[in-house]
Amino acid sequence: MTEPAPRILIVEDEPAIRHGLVELFRSQGYTLEVAEDGHAALARLACAQFDLVLLDIMLPGVDGLGVLRQTRARGDLVPVLVLTARGAEADIVAGLDAGADDYVTKPFGIRELLARARGLLRRNRPAPASQSFRVGDALVDLARLSITWPGGQLELTAREGLILDFLRARPGVGVTREELLTQVWGYHDGTVRTRTVDVHILQLRGKLRQLPGGDDWIGTVRGRGYRWDAR
Repeated sequence: MTEPAPRILIVEDEPAIRHGLVELFRSQGYTLEVAEDGHAALARLACAQFDLVLLDIMLPGVDGLGVLRQTRARGDLVPVLVLTARGAEADIVAGLDAGADDYVTKPFGIRELLARARGLLRRNRPAPASQSFRVGDALVDLARLSITWPGGQLELTAREGLILDFLRARPGVGVTREELLTQVWGYHDGTVRTRTVDVHILQLRGKLRQLPGGDDWIGTVRGRGYRWDAR
């Protein structure tokens, strides 16, 4: 028996873009549902399980960031691909910080969008390994997506947990952005070009600075990528 087609929720208020997304993904054999605003999206996410959400940031009612934060607060780790206006850097950063897995900017190319979607579907509902480890006085709990130390605690997104787990397994080894895209995001299509790795690392480093010695956990390998430097 063949597996059921992945279920995708498209959350977009602009009719022309919404119609185009529906036609595109339906032609690829996916099962689709549509929400035209944030309230409708939250209602669908509360009563049905999806394999991927395409989420516009600028929505009437509850905006995309609100939808994302409420979804993650419920513990739902469904992969979310955020749709943003070109050049809306603040929206991109806010979306990733709220738990988005990746982003595309409008207008987007069909091949790129499909490649991003396939990658996130390949890493369906990513969950960091159920393990914990210590770095000095800090306890990193990948199951709870948290880091605690005497006097403080911070929360991680699911993608940040996966990044930490992947880098930690290769201490002192330079890991390329392409390796992270392949192994952490599941982007096996070489046509994908995205800054999402750098933006995620930037966000993660910003969090790590809150804890003693956190600046030294993730190093940069010039011309290559990143490296786990924590001891």
